[in-house]
Amino acid sequence: MRVIAGSLRHRIIKECNLPTTRETQDRVREAIFNSLGFINGSVLDLFCGSGAMAIEAYSRGASYLVLNDINNKALKVAKENLDNLSIKDYVLTNMDYRDFILSYSKSFSYIFLDPPYKMDNVNQILDLIIDSKLVQKGTKIIFEMASLTTFSPSTKLKLLKEKNYGKKKVVFWEVF
Repeated sequence: MRVIAGSLRHRIIKECNLPTTRETQDRVREAIFNSLGFINGSVLDLFCGSGAMAIEAYSRGASYLVLNDINNKALKVAKENLDNLSIKDYVLTNMDYRDFILSYSKSFSYIFLDPPYKMDNVNQILDLIIDSKLVQKGTKIIFEMASLTTFSPSTKLKLLKEKNYGKKKVVFWEVF
């Protein structure tokens, strides 16, 4: 796996290769970030795995990263990737997503969500985030989910884009 564009373009990212994680394919990551354009501000990668989404965001301009994963092995891989790329402006947390959402008190410009597909609770995750301190007006939420997943998000979210990529779809919202 590699960084697609930006200041770290073509640099290698180690994959987790764990049964509970799945890496976002390069072409899907490229499409996501091409849709977003330049990344300005702070980024939360709530189910970070290898950290590829946060690293791509940093490469494209993000100023600060928070990566969270409940799996210690995934977090170890993410830390190794961040250190190998000499990224310094980050925080790693090892928490259940609910505990993180309820306890973290800073807001983000971008929130990336790619929970395991067996977690078919998109609405619950979005509702928790919308009612938390993680968002502010203009926060963009990018959610990867199984293509057959249905959702009815908060009325505080504006749907920006929804795109299918085989068995996965990516949905972009903005908080208003």
